Amino acid sequence: MECKRKKLKPYQLTGAIQMYEATGEEIYKDYVMACLHEPAALGAGEDLLPVQDSLAYFFALKQTGEELYRQNIEALIREKEWTLDFLPFVTAYETSFNRKEHYNEIAAYFRKKDGFTGTDLVALIETINQMSEEIYEYYRELRDLFKTVIKEKINHLPNSPEKLETGYSILKACNMGVLQKEKYSGFGELVWKTIADNDDDNTCAGLQEMLKAQYTILKKQEV
Repeated sequence: MECKRKKLKPYQLTGAIQMYEATGEEIYKDYVMACLHEPAALGAGEDLLPVQDSLAYFFALKQTGEELYRQNIEALIREKEWTLDFLPFVTAYETSFNRKEHYNEIAAYFRKKDGFTGTDLVALIETINQMSEEIYEYYRELRDLFKTVIKEKINHLPNSPEKLETGYSILKACNMGVLQKEKYSGFGELVWKTIADNDDDNTCAGLQEMLKAQYTILKKQEV
């Protein structure tokens, strides 16, 4: 697994991180760290890192403790405009470094959203995952919103063009305890089974790897 010197596609690093968390295989961690050592990922030249993968800096900081990654995090939070895809990163920053002061504004972004795409749904579950339950008002608001949105998305499985995003979000929510496994995990497993034998994927780590990782974690919990 090699990080080539080119702009990464969304979710490549997130997929590798989640596969590392699910399997413990060092190849996934090494891939992420190699990509983050690219000059563009470290702030020089054209931006290499998709906004969906910005949480990789928190992963690298946890793995190494190197101040460089803390500087990358601080630079992003200062310079990048808030979008739904960026809110998981913002939430991680608020939880870890800023005393959760902007949880209300984060929740408001989703509260005001009219219609959720598959990528919006992924951003929502990732934001919930980074939010501390200690501020239960906002955690519960976003959790309840996710449940409402997912019920509509389920109606379009397994033929939806957003099936990867939906299936991933379901399995991640089940593993987080946001959704009841007994009631919802089958929907996520259905999506996984439709793509499990698909080897025609040149995106390296991505949404398929995220789905595989969550499926792996789900099955480990059943043992």
